[in-house]
Amino acid sequence: VVWCCCVRRVSESGLQQLNEITIFKFESLTSRFYSISILLQGFRSEVLFPSPLPLILLLVLVIFFFNLHLLMMDSDEMTPTKTTPTLIFLCVMAIMGGFPIGYFTTIISGAMLIIQSQFLLDDQWLQIIVSTTVAAAAIFALLGGWFNQRIGRKKVILVSCLFYIIGCIVISVATNKEAIVAGRFLHGIAIGLSSCTIPPYLAECVPTNIRGRLLIMFPVLIAFGQWAACIFAASLSYLRDKNCSWRIMFGIGGIPVLIKLFGFPFMPESPRWLVSKGYIDEAFKVLKSIYGKTDKGIALAQMNINSMTEVDHAEESHAGKRGIAIASIVRMGGIKNESTAMWMSAVITGANFFGTVLGVYLIERLGRRTLVFFSMLGVIVGLLLMGIGFQLISIHAMPGKFVEANPPMVDLCSEFGCDECSYDSKCGFCYDSSANNSQLTGACVSIYKNDSGIVSNEYALYGRCSPKNDYNNMGNGNSSNFQFEYGFCSTSYSAIPIVAMTIFMCFFSIGLGGVPWAVNAEIYPNWARSAGNSLGTFSNWIFNLLTALTFLTLSKKITRQGVFFMYAGWLTLGLVLLYLLMPETKGVSIDNIESILEGPWIYKKKSLFTSSVALFETNKTVGNVNQVLSNQNGLLKVLHLLKLNKSNCCAYYLYCTDSRRISTMRCSSTLILLSTVAVLSGFPLGYFTGIVSGAMLIIREQFHLNDQWQQLTVSTTVASAAVFSLVGGWLNHKFGRRKVILNACLFYIIGAIVTAVANGKEVLIFGRLIHGIAIGLSSCTIPVYLAECVPTNLRGRMLIMFPVLITFGQWIACIFAASFSYMQDKNSSWRIMYSVGGVPVLFQLMSYPFIPESPRWLISKGRKEEAFRILKSIYGKNDQGIAMAQINVESITETSRTTDPNPENKGNIPFLLLKDDYEFVRKRFTLLKMLKKRSARKALIVGCALQMFQQLSAVNVVMYYSASIIRMGGVRNETTAMWMSAVTSAANFLGTVLGTYLIERLGRRLLVFLSLTGVIFGLLLMGIGFHVISIHAMPGKFVESNRPATDQCIPFGCDDCSYDPNCGFCYNSAAYHPQLTGTCVSISKNGSEILSTEYALYGRCSKKVNMQNFKSSYNAPNVQFDYGFCTTPYSWIPILAMTSFLCFFSIGLGGIPWTVNAEIYPNWARSCGNSMATFVNWMFNLITAQTFLTLTKQITREGVFFMYSGFTVFGTIVLYLLMPETKGVPLDNIEAILEGPWIYKSISSSKLLDNLHRRKSAGFSTEVNEAKF
Repeated sequence: VVWCCCVRRVSESGLQQLNEITIFKFESLTSRFYSISILLQGFRSEVLFPSPLPLILLLVLVIFFFNLHLLMMDSDEMTPTKTTPTLIFLCVMAIMGGFPIGYFTTIISGAMLIIQSQFLLDDQWLQIIVSTTVAAAAIFALLGGWFNQRIGRKKVILVSCLFYIIGCIVISVATNKEAIVAGRFLHGIAIGLSSCTIPPYLAECVPTNIRGRLLIMFPVLIAFGQWAACIFAASLSYLRDKNCSWRIMFGIGGIPVLIKLFGFPFMPESPRWLVSKGYIDEAFKVLKSIYGKTDKGIALAQMNINSMTEVDHAEESHAGKRGIAIASIVRMGGIKNESTAMWMSAVITGANFFGTVLGVYLIERLGRRTLVFFSMLGVIVGLLLMGIGFQLISIHAMPGKFVEANPPMVDLCSEFGCDECSYDSKCGFCYDSSANNSQLTGACVSIYKNDSGIVSNEYALYGRCSPKNDYNNMGNGNSSNFQFEYGFCSTSYSAIPIVAMTIFMCFFSIGLGGVPWAVNAEIYPNWARSAGNSLGTFSNWIFNLLTALTFLTLSKKITRQGVFFMYAGWLTLGLVLLYLLMPETKGVSIDNIESILEGPWIYKKKSLFTSSVALFETNKTVGNVNQVLSNQNGLLKVLHLLKLNKSNCCAYYLYCTDSRRISTMRCSSTLILLSTVAVLSGFPLGYFTGIVSGAMLIIREQFHLNDQWQQLTVSTTVASAAVFSLVGGWLNHKFGRRKVILNACLFYIIGAIVTAVANGKEVLIFGRLIHGIAIGLSSCTIPVYLAECVPTNLRGRMLIMFPVLITFGQWIACIFAASFSYMQDKNSSWRIMYSVGGVPVLFQLMSYPFIPESPRWLISKGRKEEAFRILKSIYGKNDQGIAMAQINVESITETSRTTDPNPENKGNIPFLLLKDDYEFVRKRFTLLKMLKKRSARKALIVGCALQMFQQLSAVNVVMYYSASIIRMGGVRNETTAMWMSAVTSAANFLGTVLGTYLIERLGRRLLVFLSLTGVIFGLLLMGIGFHVISIHAMPGKFVESNRPATDQCIPFGCDDCSYDPNCGFCYNSAAYHPQLTGTCVSISKNGSEILSTEYALYGRCSKKVNMQNFKSSYNAPNVQFDYGFCTTPYSWIPILAMTSFLCFFSIGLGGIPWTVNAEIYPNWARSCGNSMATFVNWMFNLITAQTFLTLTKQITREGVFFMYSGFTVFGTIVLYLLMPETKGVPLDNIEAILEGPWIYKSISSSKLLDNLHRRKSAGFSTEVNEAKF
């Protein structure tokens, strides 16, 4: 089809030479491309497009695939056997999957220039169309790992092809922007599935010596698809029918997918996946077809089968942005013509393609590490040069000095120069290109529009560049010498961004474009490859989404040059991180890469692991592997590491350890399920406490909430959570952990429904109260449930996963709030925000019938046999699992030789307390018992202190009011404030994830003190930031016209004005001295009823009666109205302080209070103690949330954060003296530590534990040892 589109007829000599080429083997890359010129000489064709480049693209692709087998043979190592047709075919079919990924992510770059004009899209819609594909790709890249493991690689590739075809059809027939978004979403599904499937498929099918090159061929085809997309976009831009041109652009991308569909029946399944599913014979047949049916091929196939099976059994025994905005950036650089911009982007993506091809030859010569670092250095240079280029363009942009004839009374654009004008989507720049001094002829004016909206962005609303009076012929402006520029400025420095982008693409494509795909496809062990690669691909697409979604917005907020300087800074940080962590996998068998990762975190090239693996690889094919292992010193350790992967933290492997024994066993499905369902409860807890931060900015305007109502809306959830966390302890003890979790889920669902349908602030508060009930119940139940079900060595990590999901829920809440803030229907946006949080709860409800009750609670109720069955399902039903279950049951019941004090159970039900405590416990309430007994009293004080100081660090003030705090810092736009809040929340989530790795390495004490130190620094910096903003706030010196004498706002400057809910600050942002134009005035209201916080009651910032054709509705031009904040250049200080605060808080103080409280209490007091500590947490949460806005007015914003820093310093001292270290201590032994002195000393704790073990050894150590053996 493409051939017929490009050429009408081909001469016989051309066909003859084509046949000659297809049977000729070229010896070098030069001769391969020389063949193109030979072929072109034989053509006598009439090309439909003004360039033969589409034809050249097709020929490059044909020759590229034809010579694929030469790449297979051209290796540093000898190819193990002759290249077979099966190997060539599967490689061609798999690698070709990269083409539509590159094509459909990049075709939008050129098509967007046409679609934008046709559908009159603003920046928000442009970003939605671009990012929809990326968002869908991120989601389905994450799901793709499960699909790969479930149904195999081959079927997932088929499904992705079908989504490509359906997406092409939907976009090609689209009649509105919503249909385009739907088609782009379908393409995103296909891209996500194929991008997480094809690299593992290749890695599992091809031999080791060519694995790197063939893996990097996948991004080569992605780059080729991007280049082809730019070529076709530029070629089709000459079509007069623009409505047809962009549809053809999208339709052409489906052609390679159709070819793949025809070849699908002949593709083999991955042999490693077949082995993992037990299809050994079928896998052997596939490997024979890959290696050949000769004796050598059969031997290699058998060796691979043996290796795969051995590794698979070993695992079982221990298991349990690249091109999407190129054309737009070129336009920003000053290229006026759309087609020229598209051709420039084609040249740049051509550099991307050829750089990726070069990377194919370098990856096995230089290795992955060297290539990626060389690439990153060049990319940093390119980004810096891009920033410098846009800085020069900005400096030398034309000023807007010309005054157009007949301007309207108010035009916000009139004060801008060309550079500022290019950022505003409502403005364009008009100048006379033929004037002697064109610099003096420029003027920024509004684009052509009427009451219904934008008519055209090619003409001005008035003046020289407006359309002629004859509207039937709008072909020219009022003069042919006038130029109208929209979104860019003509400049002599246009070449700098283009050169910089070319440099960027060249270096990016050589290494950073392909190496991540190659490394992700080979670095994971066989059992984790699907999940690991899926997560890696998800990370790729999620950050792709973030950059795509924020690029245009950031370019307006921090300028275009600022964006590229920011990216350069991030990449420099990434370079340092990868230099420390990234291993070299060149030449290492895919089965042995795992052993490299068993080495130290900081990668060293000469490490024991790397040299041992290399020696193992060299000798593996010489003779019998066992003989090699017996002859080579140190290699036995490599095989041991291949079979025993004790560094894995994905909950596939379970290592049940305490201070006296180590036991390794397969992780059971019961443990995975109960841990997943329990930990998932943290998500709605974080989501429903975090969503109020962004939703409040909308709800406040809709329901006209004052400070008291805002605080009440926030704190109602916290208050009910505090009450029901206190009640939850009794409910846990009475009805069990499992039933309380069920009730929490039901309250989450009911609360989401009530909140979503709320028609007033009272109903909204009632829904928030129901959410608080669910939060209180789950927060006091889940940690206890996990602590009682999870083995000792996994306990810390699994417990801290609960706050990880809390912070993840808060982060997602901020992202959803920012995303839904783009909706024009604000009444629906905040309702959707609350509704979405109920989706994970539905998954919990469906999983509820399959999760077990806590075995410790069952034993406390006398149901010992049921507890034993659950422990068997947790530890496994083999001999070792049964022994460990029996040990746990005996260990639990050994602490309880008495009967339950409850009269109806007296005499037959074991209760979890020591003999000496029986009479003491029998007659008193549990809380009174805890206060009387030394160890329990100390545990309660430490647990409550941890929870209290966690809240007095102001963390939930920051989380609940993060968007509001950012607005206080001077960020005007609500959506921007929400995205900033999402960024700070992401720091909270990522820090908590880091804490899961540090908690069992550094211990609870060291980690919490490190966290507290950073929190104090963040709070002090936040206070300093608001103090600086206060000092530099504008004074209120301007006198408004017609102001009433009784206006209470008049005496205030901007800082004081921002504290009063009845006042706003009006000033002229375009004035030479804006500091002299400010005044504090009352907001728009009718009597006591507030009409709007966006307008003043009188003066320049009051609402205009006749809005005419302008969205600006103030009575004076260029004025801004700040409500609740002051515009300032120091906004970055509070944002930086919040990010720093949340990073340090989340590492330790975010999760350790929940972890310690779940494990520190004796068994008989765990429910009550954890409930009391959770109550303290929510009570101080309520106090801080309810008083924050009030305190900011009483002692200023900076004073509040200085006060919280003082509380945290005091808390650090208290916890340093009292808090014990519980790392690695079994639950039943922690009480012994608390029997020691009040001031904690690690030496004293060790002695107490030794005494406890000596005391226990006289009772049942012999029984334990027999069970262990």
